[in-house]
Amino acid sequence: MQRAMRPIAATAVALLMLAAAIGLTWMVFTSGVLAPSSAAAETSPPASASAPTVEVQAAAPSAIVSGGFQVSQPRDPFRPLITEDSPVAGQPGVGGTGGGGTGGFNPSGTVLTLQEIRDVAGILRATMIVNGISYDVGVGETFAGSYKVISLEETKGVFMFGDSAFELSVGQEILK
Repeated sequence: MQRAMRPIAATAVALLMLAAAIGLTWMVFTSGVLAPSSAAAETSPPASASAPTVEVQAAAPSAIVSGGFQVSQPRDPFRPLITEDSPVAGQPGVGGTGGGGTGGFNPSGTVLTLQEIRDVAGILRATMIVNGISYDVGVGETFAGSYKVISLEETKGVFMFGDSAFELSVGQEILK
């Protein structure tokens, strides 16, 4: 009985393998994986090393989406992203004039500072300064509208803004 089943099982396995091969071939040809891309055919001449220029190229329609996958623009990995002539005005430590200029980095938002954490009758309390206004808060309390104290230790605290948690040590400030 077992010998009679062997040819049937072998035939079934062969048919399954053939069906898988046909399905795979169909998926490859219909997905456009093997289709030539016009973005690959279009190449730009390399930039001259002596005169750095900023290039703005419009993405070719085929470079945006090809076969359901996002395709990025090709970039020379050996050409530096930032050069000595790059505009970095207003960023201290990188070059330029430290902020306040016309092209400077002027962040906006709410400034939170953890000024101190002290023990009041066995309960830790934090002094938080939010945009110049001082708040005396404990664990579980909400302050400055939408900030909440999650936990406090002697030197640091965990706070929540919306659904985002952040940690501050005494003396640190953060821009939210």
